[in-house]
Amino acid sequence: MTARFNPDILVAREEIVAPPPARACDDRSFELPSGIFIAMAILFLGFVSVLSLAFMGRTMVVPYGVFVAFIAAFFAVPAIFTRTGPEEMRSRALDWHDFRSKGIATATGRTSASEATVLVLLLPFLILVWAIAIATIAALL
Repeated sequence: MTARFNPDILVAREEIVAPPPARACDDRSFELPSGIFIAMAILFLGFVSVLSLAFMGRTMVVPYGVFVAFIAAFFAVPAIFTRTGPEEMRSRALDWHDFRSKGIATATGRTSASEATVLVLLLPFLILVWAIAIATIAALL
């Protein structure tokens, strides 16, 4: 059988303890302005678009649709994540003016806005260039 316990008894028996200390990471904003994430999404969607145009076919509609759904989820889940948690702990991403004037802190130190933008957008850009190269090779064969 179960019975309700008096909270005073539980405190006396040290079964109720203080809450854990606050987490070290309270900032969930990822700091970067939204425009950088939009540019990244456009580059990834460009990659899928180039390959879907190069290798068109009725059998490829579903795989490319799945790719687009995964890319959408890749950006939607973090956007939802930044809006979770208590209101007083929420922080907003940097706006363009603050981003350009302050830069962002990385694991290796402070990074300027242009360096951070290149760091974030370089891989999606190279993936898009790779897709263009593959489409070009396939068109020439």
